[in-house]
Amino acid sequence: MIVRSLSDVAPVSVTEAGARDVTVQWLLKAEDGMPTFAMRYFVVKPGGRTPRHAHAWEHELFILQGTCSVFCEGETRVVGPELAVYIQPDAIHSFANDGADDLIFLCVIPVGS
Repeated sequence: MIVRSLSDVAPVSVTEAGARDVTVQWLLKAEDGMPTFAMRYFVVKPGGRTPRHAHAWEHELFILQGTCSVFCEGETRVVGPELAVYIQPDAIHSFANDGADDLIFLCVIPVGS
């Protein structure tokens, strides 16, 4: 069993082109011995966004705090706390914090992604 506090993992700025005011903390990852999934904790500051991108793996998100506009394959939806979001493989997607509070979400991806 692994039990880890958020405060034990340093936030890292997301520096991909198109990203703005986003940090990620890898809570559980392949290097910890995770066989299937990695878990990440994202904070997107007001006015921040993830880059519009696509990749070969799916991922699942759970919004903990704040609201955001989720773009996925030409559709945009506003989501908020206690909602889960599924992004299918190869879908062009991004997350934009249009609100006044930090957007905080968990994101699960396959290890090695």
